[in-house]
Amino acid sequence: MTGQPRHRGFTLMELIIAMVIIGILTAIAIPNYTAYIQRSNRSEARSALLEAAAWMERWRTERGRYDTPGAPGTPPPLPYTQVPQVGTAKYTIAAPVTPAIGTSYLITAVPTGVMTGDPCGNLSIDQTGARQPALPAWCWSR
Repeated sequence: MTGQPRHRGFTLMELIIAMVIIGILTAIAIPNYTAYIQRSNRSEARSALLEAAAWMERWRTERGRYDTPGAPGTPPPLPYTQVPQVGTAKYTIAAPVTPAIGTSYLITAVPTGVMTGDPCGNLSIDQTGARQPALPAWCWSR
């Protein structure tokens, strides 16, 4: 070995290539992760709607109507008013009863906070089990 020491390390080109690869992976991963979180939140809202619909059916079985007896058109108190039940709301739940003597309802989950821009918008279910929005189908299927 003669006089020049051997330098070890990365060249500028190697560092730039590594940064470009990390940037590409990040550009792919972040939108996918965000979509996954939105699907998870939407799934929780769908579950809450189905649970609230079952609760409304139990209410009607016990009282013979969907509204509060003695106060026609007044919806019964739902077990919860937001999804998730604790913490920052991602959806608010409401169940207005139609004024036709408590014969129908429409439970709606309205996106709030981080879910405000959700492409599915409001999720709803009525006494017949009809779900809105019906299209796109993935709003209720995944």
